[in-house]
Amino acid sequence: MKVLIADDNQLIVEDYLDEMGKVVPHAQCIGTSRPKEVIKLFEEYMFDVVIMDIDMPEINGITLAKKILEIKPRTNIIYVTGYEKFALQSWETFASSFLIKPVSTEKFKEAFANLRHPVSKITAEDVESEYAGENVIGRKILKHREERNMTREELARELGTTVQTISRWENGKRIPDIITFLKLARILAVEPGELMY
Repeated sequence: MKVLIADDNQLIVEDYLDEMGKVVPHAQCIGTSRPKEVIKLFEEYMFDVVIMDIDMPEINGITLAKKILEIKPRTNIIYVTGYEKFALQSWETFASSFLIKPVSTEKFKEAFANLRHPVSKITAEDVESEYAGENVIGRKILKHREERNMTREELARELGTTVQTISRWENGKRIPDIITFLKLARILAVEPGELMY
């Protein structure tokens, strides 16, 4: 999950960044106290959740939210403001939450538990880990190598790589590139799919 925090007060931004460490500890969180930077940051990171003040100099948070939603319609907007008068207007952007300052950790947790567009907790790193080394491919490489009574040295020599590389694959620290993966399947006399599932 990627979270952007935007408030014209830098101390508030820092406080909210600390709060996110408790609320969504594995999220990638970025904060800015410069409203003019919001769209540029959003285009670069394509955040899942934007926590934003409404009453900011230079540009209103609701106006910013509309621009964000033009870029990525399923963005969760969480408004955090000191003014209840913006509540009705905030729903023009189908906000996930409207919170009045000061905001407790519990209120943030509740907001994240009820996002309008739920964000998968499965990260790119989770996917890579699931299909990398020790979880799938690494175990299969080790199994088929041992079934053929091959040492790591022998396999490394046949592949034209190092023993350390074979070790990293089998320990789940790396995965082979596609060309090497196909060579590996040929050397181990298995179908490529047998090394993946």
